[in-house]
Amino acid sequence: MKSRIINIALGTVLSAMALSSCVDDIAVGDSFLEKQPGVDVTVDTIFSKAEYAKMFLWESYKGLYHGHSQKNCLNSVMPEAISDVAHSCLGWGGIIETYYSAMHSEAGNGSWVRDKFAFNGTNDRPGIWKTVRACWQFIENVDRVPDMDDSEKARLKAEARLIIASRYLDALCHFGGLPLVDHSYATGENYNGGYISGKTGEGEFVTGRATVEQTATFIDNLLQQVIDEPQLPFSIRDYTSEGGRLTKGGAYGLRARLWLFMASPLFNDTEPYRTFDGTPSVPFGVTIEGDPILRVWLGRKDNSLWNKCLSACEAFFNANRAAGNPYALVQPAGTTEADYRRAFRSAYFSRETTEKIIEVRGEGNNASDGEYILEWGSNVPGNVSHSGAHAPTLEWFDMFPWADGRNFDGQRVYNTNNQDNIDIFANRDPRLYESMLVPQRNINNQYNTYQNKIIDCWIGGDIITGNWWFNSGYIAHGFGEFKWVLDYYDLSDERYSWGYLRMADMHLIYAEALAQTGKSDEAVAEIDKVRARVGLPSLSVNTGLNLKDKDVLVDEILRERACELAMENSRLLDLIRYKRSDILCGQLHRMNIYAKDSATGEKTEIPFSQMNGVWPDFIYETEPITSYSRAWWKGGWDNKWLLSPLSRDEINKGYGLFQNPGW
Repeated sequence: MKSRIINIALGTVLSAMALSSCVDDIAVGDSFLEKQPGVDVTVDTIFSKAEYAKMFLWESYKGLYHGHSQKNCLNSVMPEAISDVAHSCLGWGGIIETYYSAMHSEAGNGSWVRDKFAFNGTNDRPGIWKTVRACWQFIENVDRVPDMDDSEKARLKAEARLIIASRYLDALCHFGGLPLVDHSYATGENYNGGYISGKTGEGEFVTGRATVEQTATFIDNLLQQVIDEPQLPFSIRDYTSEGGRLTKGGAYGLRARLWLFMASPLFNDTEPYRTFDGTPSVPFGVTIEGDPILRVWLGRKDNSLWNKCLSACEAFFNANRAAGNPYALVQPAGTTEADYRRAFRSAYFSRETTEKIIEVRGEGNNASDGEYILEWGSNVPGNVSHSGAHAPTLEWFDMFPWADGRNFDGQRVYNTNNQDNIDIFANRDPRLYESMLVPQRNINNQYNTYQNKIIDCWIGGDIITGNWWFNSGYIAHGFGEFKWVLDYYDLSDERYSWGYLRMADMHLIYAEALAQTGKSDEAVAEIDKVRARVGLPSLSVNTGLNLKDKDVLVDEILRERACELAMENSRLLDLIRYKRSDILCGQLHRMNIYAKDSATGEKTEIPFSQMNGVWPDFIYETEPITSYSRAWWKGGWDNKWLLSPLSRDEINKGYGLFQNPGW
């Protein structure tokens, strides 16, 4: 049975040491992650030539998390649609049939349409283990490549370790403690456990499923090995030849993210987020060493972990300064709203900027190389947004501040006649307009457009009347998805990449660690760096907020993270690590926008084309979202949902796994 685990759970595809490879010159730069035609080769062939060995590692790069990959979407829906920033109306999307219905179970994890993150899964959704095993195979065999010098071997081994660390961190956030795999397993070799050091034969050996603390230490040790490797550069030196490769800066940054998650209340609290219902069931012959709850809880509240996160942040910024600040927030070219919008778009969307510390590129399909946002399979937001796959909510809309930096307070005119004609779409945080479509007239009396049409997405507007794209769900909640979709037909073929880790995130992680360790003024200064990029003044302009209160300040950081990082695999994880069941269970809302009749002041359904160029005033009617209602809105929440279930089939393989509490 245990040998089946190695063959299935830890990399079936490579268990016989065969893969598809190519015999052409290695692809780098823009074709860095191309899928290559190939032939079956043996391990001896792979590591007989530098070209083949590199291609083997490049294939493992495809295992890095990419939020638009079919491997990481629930049947075309990004997991962020489980949070409060978006609600999916894509009827066949995996989120509706599992999470909205609260019908997910341990029998479902593994299918690519069932869980927000796959532990193991199918060929389409292979989880983390295939990539982990391939990287260990590379580390263990690359030294025998004859035509590669030692410095390059050392660099590539560091990259492989960083891939392993990233895969483990992704899985830790969704499952808790994990089996520690510290080498590649041969066919038929039993899995017994692994060394926390990440080096076979060194330090403490852990059998079965490690605790969350042991798993975090395992990841941290891998990151330290990467940081200690002198041959790995701190940043990309030449995007033409190295674009997309991992760097030492990525290891420093990933360490900060690791301890951010570990310091957060999900694992780090006086009580576990949930207890087991009795004793966890395990297959015959399997024993659990120690307290099983420690696989999903530290066993204590340890405030020193916030200091550990703080130190990791400071180490990153110090190393970045020492290297000449190769990583920096993308800055606007000027001071107009358009300049701010372009800077924010480049920060999350564009390739080869100073913003992205870890940049993940698409792997393509039969139709294209996967580099363009409009051409990459059915799961791309530009393809499924018209069906409301990630329809923005009123709750997300309300998070974006006014352009003068004050928190949005326009809710006071909702469901009124809007006596003072307050335009809630004007003079807002420029990130709002880059995140969702709203009917906007800016300060220069110019109109926001989409597909060369003025966005009159009020009831009766031209852009929605008779337009199948909009009527089929694109503005299901009154606003259209714009982040990642952009203008759809007017992208000028700009290549993009997924920002697995970018500088805005680093500043906000640093801000959170500062806030949690009592350094509120310094925390606000880090937040302000992110806000300044889009022309917003300091958070401190909100004089009604007591930013010396840690809880108030942390709430503001989470709101700021939603404005900057939502739809980037951030918001849902933020809610999970803070155990925010109040938000996950909170009823979400939509808006019906009406233009006012200029004569009567009452709502009308006249499109802008019939208004003689006069921008209307509005009435805003809000209501609960009722389409594809979430079971959690009606009660019955269980904290088990904070972590994902492990597949029962995987548990039954008998190598030490047992189910997370409640599943």
